[in-house]
Amino acid sequence: MANDISLTFLGHSCLLVETGGARLLLDPGNLTAGLDELGRVDAVLVTHAHPDHLDLDQLRRLMVGGTLEVYGPADVGGQVAALDIAFTAVEAGAFNVAGVDIVATQSTHETLYPGFPLPANLGYEIGGRVFAPGDALSAPTQQIEVLLAPLAGPWMKPSEGIDFVRTVEPSVVVPIHDAGLAPAHRGLHRTLFANFGPQGSVLTPLDPGESTTL
Repeated sequence: MANDISLTFLGHSCLLVETGGARLLLDPGNLTAGLDELGRVDAVLVTHAHPDHLDLDQLRRLMVGGTLEVYGPADVGGQVAALDIAFTAVEAGAFNVAGVDIVATQSTHETLYPGFPLPANLGYEIGGRVFAPGDALSAPTQQIEVLLAPLAGPWMKPSEGIDFVRTVEPSVVVPIHDAGLAPAHRGLHRTLFANFGPQGSVLTPLDPGESTTL
């Protein structure tokens, strides 16, 4: 029987994923409130090198307990080189972190504007149940129970985000990547995702600090 997975939304695209005693942190960026009180994390998983997903000050806040393990695309290594962390460059395929099986999928960040340079982007399938796509609308390699679905971004129309959810067909949709939305627009986007998502998918919006266990 699969371990329970607890998801705590910390703001924008940053979530704490807890399962089987492991604490994995996704995308601690500069649009997330300071993570000073988060405590121990076993590893940080970075989808790509944009500052709203990777902020060095956030990593410093997480280093109180000693050397921090950070996983991400190879270009993240240059950004974190000055910090006392253990960095692992991730390529597409399966690996294990703190006893949790993870499958990384390689893609490219969605287009902001033709000619604008884009970083490598990784999606993470965590424990075979949760998929964190980063800033790409690329499907996972397996049927996924929980999709962390981008709600908005300068690279995405709401209809594209909804189509992505309909393609993946998860049981649970947790909206992320929403710090750029005013409250009224956040509510509107959540309503659109709930109304036009696939049958059988449950939208589970979380505000910063809220958790859900699956």
